[in-house]
Amino acid sequence: MAHQRGAWIVCISSALILAVTAAGTPALAQDYKVFQSEEYGFSIQYPGAWVKIDKPRGNYYKVFQSPDLVGKVRARINVAAHRPVKDSLEVFLNELRNAIKDLQKKAGSREKEPVRILDEGEFKSDIPGSYYFFIQALEDKESTWMDVIIVFFKHKDTLLRVSCLAPSDKIEEFHKTFNNVLLSVKFDVAGREASPSPEPAVRVTPGPGTTMPGPAAREPERPTQLQPAEPTQRGPAAPSRGPRVGPTRPSTDKPPTGIVE
Repeated sequence: MAHQRGAWIVCISSALILAVTAAGTPALAQDYKVFQSEEYGFSIQYPGAWVKIDKPRGNYYKVFQSPDLVGKVRARINVAAHRPVKDSLEVFLNELRNAIKDLQKKAGSREKEPVRILDEGEFKSDIPGSYYFFIQALEDKESTWMDVIIVFFKHKDTLLRVSCLAPSDKIEEFHKTFNNVLLSVKFDVAGREASPSPEPAVRVTPGPGTTMPGPAAREPERPTQLQPAEPTQRGPAAPSRGPRVGPTRPSTDKPPTGIVE
């Protein structure tokens, strides 16, 4: 289990490094594809125009990367998956918090901190108990502040971590995309336990002189009054504030992402 935990900590620094290539314009994909994992029993949607990397570097299971550039970096979605996981979700949340604290201590001062947690809390989705972190981190090569939205999903003995990254001053352009992706995560896509088939009915042929019992008299059902269901909130609403100006220092506003206040 220690090796498994270490893999998650390595993901922190790996998630902050983006590919650097030629300039371009971000593509706002309207169509989505569905990736289904039979190995871990989950599915996730991703923008149809984005590139799926099946064997990414580091400890990631899959990576979905924008084909276009924002400045000199690409937005991407990193997916890490582990099974079987016996520890509770809180164990992995604390490991992330502690790993970020260690990075901050190495910086020496708040002004030099390369990463910080701006917000964290419940992420409402179809998977109960999901939890998000909103982080801002400095990408060293291009001195670009990145917004990193990390959501942990745990279902039975499977742990899934989805990290969405984009430049802080352009996060508004990816808010809808990231929110759609995070809310699309489903479990039990494969390996679902089959429902037992009903036993075939046995037909009994009565012998001569045998009277078959008829159906028992049923008591008339009492009418019941249906109560209107209370509306439930499915996912957070999109933020109304405009993009921040960066990358001098990240603001401490709550993140414009799919989270629950």
